[in-house]
Amino acid sequence: MIRTLLLALGSASLAACATTDSMTAGGGGMAMAAFDHARSGGARVVTGYGYELSSHDGWSGRMAYEQEGNEARVSMRLRMDGGEADIVTLAIAMPYLDGGVRRFYGETEEGMRVAVELQAGPCEAAPGNGHTYFAAVVVGSRTLTGCGREVAQDDRWSNYLMDYLPAIDTCLAEFRNQSAHVSAAYTMRGGHTGVRIVDEDMQTWECATREAGEAVNSLRPLDAADAIYGEGDPIFVRGTFPDFGEGCYVYESVRHADGTLIGAFGYDACNAATVSAREPGVG
Repeated sequence: MIRTLLLALGSASLAACATTDSMTAGGGGMAMAAFDHARSGGARVVTGYGYELSSHDGWSGRMAYEQEGNEARVSMRLRMDGGEADIVTLAIAMPYLDGGVRRFYGETEEGMRVAVELQAGPCEAAPGNGHTYFAAVVVGSRTLTGCGREVAQDDRWSNYLMDYLPAIDTCLAEFRNQSAHVSAAYTMRGGHTGVRIVDEDMQTWECATREAGEAVNSLRPLDAADAIYGEGDPIFVRGTFPDFGEGCYVYESVRHADGTLIGAFGYDACNAATVSAREPGVG
């Protein structure tokens, strides 16, 4: 259901923005993903799909996507200053991922405006590990800042992007003059990192690294029989923010705390045909 919901949001964004040029350009020649299939089921299981928000400033939140018919929304439980949690229903700002950022808006029962903005990136301004978003929550005249992490039944490879980034950079260097993107990264047997890269001819390659991702151990072409769960959901483009809809993806920017661009995640907005996939042995 969630994959269908997000595909619908992405497709709606493409339709809504088809006649605009509001997105900043960057990069070019995006190849379509060679593989497209359901996410991996081999991860921790949590209730619902959404985000957990936390901070050092005494507030926390839990956002969960909901779907009623063809309409998607988000239910948020927000706890401030140790008090009771308020439940707020939020609409998803459209166009979806406009400017590469997730935005939501609504009102409390008392009529106070609520707005949430989630910027993908390695956030360290909250207790705990695994935060992948910078979170800003506006409630009335008050602005709360902290961190967020995705929670879902299936754990995406992209939640560990910063751990895989050294190996990603090492592998992308092998495609120095090509327009290539990453479709997955994972831990291989022996603790080394594997990176799957789609080149400009839509050929997928597995790049196996060693020495903590600093050196390439092997590089081999793959076909559909080699596909693994979670591949292409999302893709990652290093160091650029592609044009909106390029390669039939909706893009989410990934940034450092100071705003420096790391790259962009791309989510399939065209519901490409699936291929069979095998469960990964490790990762």
